[in-house]
Amino acid sequence: MTQLNGLRPKYVGILIENQFEDSEFQVPYNALKEAEIHTSVIGTRMNETYQGKRGQVSIQPDVTATEVRAEDFDAILIPGGNAPDLIRSNDNAVRLIMDAVAQGKLIATVCHGIQVLIEADVLRGKHVTGFRSIRKDVENAGALYLNQPIVRDGNIITARQPSDLPIFTAFLLGCLGTVIPEIPFIEVGEFFDKDSISASDFEWWELGHKWGGSSRADIIDALNQAIIGERYTLEAFKQYSQSVIDQELRLIFQNAIATKKYNLELLEARLSKLGESTPWQATASEAYAVLQNWLQFQDGWEIVRRALGDLQTGVVDALRLCTSITDPKTAEILDLVQTNLAKHEQRLASFYRGRMGEKVKSPMPTTASPV
Repeated sequence: MTQLNGLRPKYVGILIENQFEDSEFQVPYNALKEAEIHTSVIGTRMNETYQGKRGQVSIQPDVTATEVRAEDFDAILIPGGNAPDLIRSNDNAVRLIMDAVAQGKLIATVCHGIQVLIEADVLRGKHVTGFRSIRKDVENAGALYLNQPIVRDGNIITARQPSDLPIFTAFLLGCLGTVIPEIPFIEVGEFFDKDSISASDFEWWELGHKWGGSSRADIIDALNQAIIGERYTLEAFKQYSQSVIDQELRLIFQNAIATKKYNLELLEARLSKLGESTPWQATASEAYAVLQNWLQFQDGWEIVRRALGDLQTGVVDALRLCTSITDPKTAEILDLVQTNLAKHEQRLASFYRGRMGEKVKSPMPTTASPV
């Protein structure tokens, strides 16, 4: 990295509290240090050691929000995790952000970090992004939410989740006058959408890993977990389909089978791109034997409930894996897997409710199984 000629030294404050998302602090922090940008970790209390929510990072603040002023910095960064919900309850931290925005300082947030901006009431009319679960909070604060890796509106830069960190960090460095030779196509002010990431051959995870993000092994492990889950449930849904007589339900299962095959194609292609292949798990045959034995003694409703549980587990697992890595390409695939499975979950749930009606409230339906 190199600083553009003629620029004075830059100063960045990183606002944290306990339970920050480890990678959302560590990746930008290491990158800023490498770029020789003066970096101060800002806490809300003196003599405190802050712990990351995943237990990978602990750090003592250099200063507190009470001591510093907005004019001390060129930019303030707010990582996500559970920390922003604590930061927003500190009047000094919120006032620091309000003053920084008023002075035109760069404000950069990742994931839940935007909650502090919501508290500071500085988002009205802004285009921003953040973690999907707080989309409604963002919109209620008067902003327009965009599902993009990075959104910049004026002096506010926002990102959604850990997978966006390599792009977000490189973008922030560019805004601060740092050139990264290995990514010459990045220009300050450029808007990054998901399609541009997919189309590019650049492996952002390598840049993220250099700054403390996910390694190749971490990404491969996440892909393998997703593949194993989809492979097992693909075979399970084939057996579910063969075990029911209701044609509508069988069609639902068959559509889910087609989607799972597509999910596997995407996951395995990404794994292959990373130079790996997934071995078939030896324990799978034992799991199938248990499933086949279970199916012999279950009626159609129990099969529906088990299939619904498989889809729900897949949705939760895909989201967990998606938000655990700093690789935008893999995360995009995992996000699509989650979206695909969620659609089938809703369709199967609608079928179940439509057939069971009020009886769906009972954990053990008493009607004879028609499926």
